[in-house]
Amino acid sequence: MSLAVSGYIRQFYKGNLFGATASGRNGQPSRSLLTADLKAVRRAVAGLSDYDYNDKESDGEELVNKVEAFVSTYNNLVDSAKETGDEDLDRYMKQLKKLSKNHADELADIGITVQSSGKLKINDNTLKSTGRYQVSKLFGTDAEYGGQVEKQMKLTNSMVLRNQLNIPKRSASVSAAPSAGAQPPQTDDGTGGSKGSNPPAAEDQKLAQQLVQALAGSAVNYSV
Repeated sequence: MSLAVSGYIRQFYKGNLFGATASGRNGQPSRSLLTADLKAVRRAVAGLSDYDYNDKESDGEELVNKVEAFVSTYNNLVDSAKETGDEDLDRYMKQLKKLSKNHADELADIGITVQSSGKLKINDNTLKSTGRYQVSKLFGTDAEYGGQVEKQMKLTNSMVLRNQLNIPKRSASVSAAPSAGAQPPQTDDGTGGSKGSNPPAAEDQKLAQQLVQALAGSAVNYSV
């Protein structure tokens, strides 16, 4: 059974329902909206990727509504990213907009126009009359567009979280292999002794823990 477009949007904003409606978004901090939008776009793309495009008995309305919900979350992201005024984020969003522009012809085939603002606009009649195959070329399991959009969401989310925590990027000197005879850097282990620097896997685990703690400690109004 197909949900209405608003139903799918609520699914994509699970855990961040304030981002699902205009009334819920009103007054929310742009950074909170941005985080919710990044997750929602990834879920929207995943939902379209999981759709069974070979099932001729599947509900065509479901596919149409999922595409419309994807466009809504995508446009929400464009808005929230612009409101942050973050230069790093602007660069990542330019890459996303370029990706959509590069697939403009394929998007147009299913009724989606890439506007000059970077937002997407739907022609309902074209979308409703398009075939599953045309949609699968953009959002199917192996489709380039959907896969690249999801990848861009992951990269953008990682960048945003690193900037929030003021975590510097690893320099080439840190990642480079030590020269012969060189001693590994020593750090205080908190017990009065010293030890070598953490391996990359340990650093990544520590970063992940910091990100989880930062998100858990953020105060957000989730009311809609």
